[in-house]
Amino acid sequence: MIDGLSAGTLAELARLERTRNYLWPGAVAGTVRAWAEHVRLPRGRTWPHAGYAPCHCCPDPWESRELLDEVTRALSRRGARELRRVLAGHDHLWDPAPRPYRSEGPW
Repeated sequence: MIDGLSAGTLAELARLERTRNYLWPGAVAGTVRAWAEHVRLPRGRTWPHAGYAPCHCCPDPWESRELLDEVTRALSRRGARELRRVLAGHDHLWDPAPRPYRSEGPW
């Protein structure tokens, strides 16, 4: 289950997880969860975490985000729009709206 997605989009994701060789049952929910957990870490704790090697128990958040981009491209327009809206909330935590550039200064 992914909060914010309709039943139709969840069914579409389940179909993709069954038919794509790079996915498995529950893959999308797991990768959304991995990305959401990563963006909520303190800013100094970025991947790779000091002292830890990549393993099955702690997925690489950047690979998770790339996988979510692939899944978004494989979805219908409506499904992709819903998933992008969910991801945008997490992405905003990682990279908030950019500050305006200064037009004046010593440089």
